[in-house]
Amino acid sequence: MELYIAGGCAEHGRNCFLVRGKKVSFLVDAGLMKEKAGSPYPHLTDEQIAGADYLFLTHCHTDHTGALLWLYEHGFRGRVYASGATLDLMNGSIRHAKAVDEICGPREQFRVGDRLRVRWGRSGHCVGSVWFRFRVGDRTILFSGDYTEHSLAYRCDRLRDVSADLAVLDCAYGRDDSDGKTMKQEFRRRMRELTAGDEPLMFPVPAHGRGADIVRELAAFHVKAAADPGLCAEIQNPANRRWLRKAFREDLQGISFSDPEQIVQQLTENRRAGILVRDSQLRDEENREMTNRVLGAGGKIVLTGKQDPASYSRLLLKSGKAEFDRIPVHQNTADMEKLMKTNRFRFVIPYHCRQELSFDDRRILTVRTGDTVRF
Repeated sequence: MELYIAGGCAEHGRNCFLVRGKKVSFLVDAGLMKEKAGSPYPHLTDEQIAGADYLFLTHCHTDHTGALLWLYEHGFRGRVYASGATLDLMNGSIRHAKAVDEICGPREQFRVGDRLRVRWGRSGHCVGSVWFRFRVGDRTILFSGDYTEHSLAYRCDRLRDVSADLAVLDCAYGRDDSDGKTMKQEFRRRMRELTAGDEPLMFPVPAHGRGADIVRELAAFHVKAAADPGLCAEIQNPANRRWLRKAFREDLQGISFSDPEQIVQQLTENRRAGILVRDSQLRDEENREMTNRVLGAGGKIVLTGKQDPASYSRLLLKSGKAEFDRIPVHQNTADMEKLMKTNRFRFVIPYHCRQELSFDDRRILTVRTGDTVRF
């Protein structure tokens, strides 16, 4: 068996991996790169794309799914496997798609064709996010997807006592000093401080993901949540219950959402509110205007994830008009090494990190996009 890195190693974005055996070939994820000049697409030839029997998607974010249409244009005709929520959240029609959670439950195994056996579990990153473990003959490979055990909102089927010849593990935070547990504790401490006053708080968040963690904290501190209707619909959708922690589902019963625009118009009357807009980089002019109105009313802008270099969010942060309080939605090297201790991985490949990482542990392979690993 061999793993070809089509994207996602030693870079942030364009996550895509090609696994090839003698009688089966499949892709895991097909993402776009936003941060580098040149082609944003995975490093795949038309022959490699046409030869792939299947595509497995770990979740809906564009750095994992944005190149799907490009794959079809370049000859992909295989079946797509992902969670039902991921398939629902993606734009456009997906040919020959099957929802893994309609085939079997988390941690259970199903067959794909004659050669491939697959197990999946929830990865704690967003609605519909999963990890996959594949067996082809006597070889096994695991992909963590974007993985965290510390989400306040999303369920994670923790990787414990899992064996794999090769494991491709989320390490997006690289050598960040704080692991996921510490990040969660720090975020909760800061939210307690922020919600103690009566200033309005505004949170620019991605379309899917950490907005639910913020809603959970606002509910915990009895602060009214004013959220984008799409975010409200996603976390209140009964079909998405399986992706949410039980405590979060219970908190939802006591949450009443308000319209962000209405709350902003009433800031002088009703200041204690958390305003969520699904626009993490603040690209939309209306959301930028809302940001200025919140600041003008003495409120705070709270950024909780990565800012693109030329984004309005980064500009606010650099000018001191916003603060950064990270919500853990990925792992760092310490989290990754903890997974290695609680599982049986012969070799490990860190992915999703732009840092140049090196390790004393010879089981950890540092590779780059374009490399091939045989296992």
